[in-house]
Amino acid sequence: MAADDCRRYRAGHREEPTVTATPAQVLHGHPVGPKPDAAVCIGCGSPLRETDIVFAYAYRCADAAQWDIPRLFCHGCAPGRIRSPTLGTTELLVGGRLGSIALPTPRSSRLCLTELALRAFSPPTEGCAP
Repeated sequence: MAADDCRRYRAGHREEPTVTATPAQVLHGHPVGPKPDAAVCIGCGSPLRETDIVFAYAYRCADAAQWDIPRLFCHGCAPGRIRSPTLGTTELLVGGRLGSIALPTPRSSRLCLTELALRAFSPPTEGCAP
């Protein structure tokens, strides 16, 4: 009886199923770098290549669906924390390696994040107003 009620509710509301994932899982495979095959450390300017250990600062505003990764760091330049959290924005620092992902439509590859672990996290309820 409960299963029938559930089917009727879903049929009437047309809800999409949801999946819960950690930020590290969501960012795994996320393309990075200004060019398809090039990335640089924002701290020292050294080039970052596939298989290098990297740290990435990523954020997502409360009303956004996509994550943005504006900063990559080499192992030596990576900060240990998020220095100035922003209210209304989920911010994190993840560490991992650079890999590559094949993009089928342009038939090209891009550097991406892989083997990620969370290093620092700031929820949208903390920080200063933007």
